[in-house]
Amino acid sequence: MRRWGLVVAAGESHRMAHLGSKLWLNIAGHPVLRWSLAHFIGGAEWDGGVIVCRADDKVRVVDLLLNLGYRNWGVTDGGAWRHASVQNGLGWLADHGMHKQDAVLVHDAARLLVDGELIGRVLDGVARYGAAIPVVPIVDTVKRIREGSTFLEITEDRARLALAQTPQGFLSDVIANAYQDWTLGIPTDDAQVVEQYGHQVAWVVGDVDNRKLTTPEDVAWFEWKVRKRYPGMG
Repeated sequence: MRRWGLVVAAGESHRMAHLGSKLWLNIAGHPVLRWSLAHFIGGAEWDGGVIVCRADDKVRVVDLLLNLGYRNWGVTDGGAWRHASVQNGLGWLADHGMHKQDAVLVHDAARLLVDGELIGRVLDGVARYGAAIPVVPIVDTVKRIREGSTFLEITEDRARLALAQTPQGFLSDVIANAYQDWTLGIPTDDAQVVEQYGHQVAWVVGDVDNRKLTTPEDVAWFEWKVRKRYPGMG
């Protein structure tokens, strides 16, 4: 089973406000995307992969890949929504040698601290079950509410709930066929599409440091975490 990566980096970064595109924010001396690619691509042995990004970022992404030495990775255009970007990436990979029973891991570029052990667990899950995602436990109490109502409905059993992360891994024909079958609007993640398709998705243990950079308030945490991981920097 060959292994392919798909990094989604085509978001508009609306929640970053005045800071602009999160891909190029400086974290401990390097842009976010450099950390993302170094950790994700360098965290496993890949047969190839693709970065899906906005058209006006393509030149910079290509240069970054070359500077990092990842010459078996390509770049393609993103779509209007994340799921469209994933489908564009899957199409690019199919055109560049990915076969039906190969594994493909879809990762959000905003999760810049992903490590090789987590990637390995997801790949093992794909090999065993055809689809696997990392999850982490919920530590806060979870209440169910209903829009328009003042009152809580119920306290959920958080032992049965978890937060999904990326990379999410699938056999390439499973995820491709699931997206072809999808008709329910905008999915929340790729695993939802595969679940709706009728293929069971396994879970593996995630990593609490595998957080997603989302708002300006997150920047200080990532700066601290990267410098803690690489104490010789700066």
